[in-house]
Amino acid sequence: MLRCMSIDKFYHLFCKTLQKVYTETKELETLFFLLTTHFLKCDQITVFLKLSKKEKINPFIYKKLIRKLWELRKNRPIQYVIGKASFFGMDFIVNEKVFIPRPETEELVSWIIQDHTTNSEKVQIFDIGTGSGCISIALKKKLPKIQQIYAIDFSHEILSIARKNALFHDVKIFFKKVDILQNLISIPIKKYPVTIVVSNPPYVRLSEKKFLHPNVFQYEPFQALFVPDEDPLIFYKKIIFWIQKKFIGTGKVCIYFEINQFIHFEILDLMKKTGFLNIKIRKDIQGFFRMIRAIIQIT
Repeated sequence: MLRCMSIDKFYHLFCKTLQKVYTETKELETLFFLLTTHFLKCDQITVFLKLSKKEKINPFIYKKLIRKLWELRKNRPIQYVIGKASFFGMDFIVNEKVFIPRPETEELVSWIIQDHTTNSEKVQIFDIGTGSGCISIALKKKLPKIQQIYAIDFSHEILSIARKNALFHDVKIFFKKVDILQNLISIPIKKYPVTIVVSNPPYVRLSEKKFLHPNVFQYEPFQALFVPDEDPLIFYKKIIFWIQKKFIGTGKVCIYFEINQFIHFEILDLMKKTGFLNIKIRKDIQGFFRMIRAIIQIT
């Protein structure tokens, strides 16, 4: 017979179990509400009410919660535990094959939306290294007049998740399997008044691994995170080379990159040396240099 526990007792068990893994109370509370709202299929206010009333948890739901609690104890990210992540107020399917969407990337998407709200019908977008598809899908939802969005990644498994997210959010995205480092040049290009290339590529140097929380490097895909210390700009270089090679005479190209704050000067220098103009670098909400925008017109 399954045990039956009140939700307030589960809350105390939850905090006690994870207090050594997540030391801040606020972070623990966030995790608790993400987990319970998902499995109790209600909002946070309803969970608050259940806590105040010390309501009993259905034994079968309780069993699921306990199993997920042990996963959290092993540093597995909450997004993988519940199988979804929030981005731009929307839910996205995620698993260990794709990088978990971050608030910093929301800021990058917001920048694109601000820049292109008035001319979006004249824009095509290339999302290089799409992962869960969150960038492409958010842009299509917020700028529905965009005609063409191409989302690119290197594996069928990754693109399968992105396609599910596009279907769930009822948007048309063109997905293409391409290895950025091997064959990016093969992507066909159409002439458009404005082309946006956006990418949140791998940019964490291997030497910086020690600064990451264990739930990041233990579970999130290595290939979506890390670059070699000897060539940390490898993905940026490949994308820039592709733009210079394939976009001759096609119109204006606006590029938006998420970047590593520790090497933002190197990225800035690379953009200047490769002919980009109107280069602007921005800090994220935490005050780190996290994104860069530049424009190039190749004749």
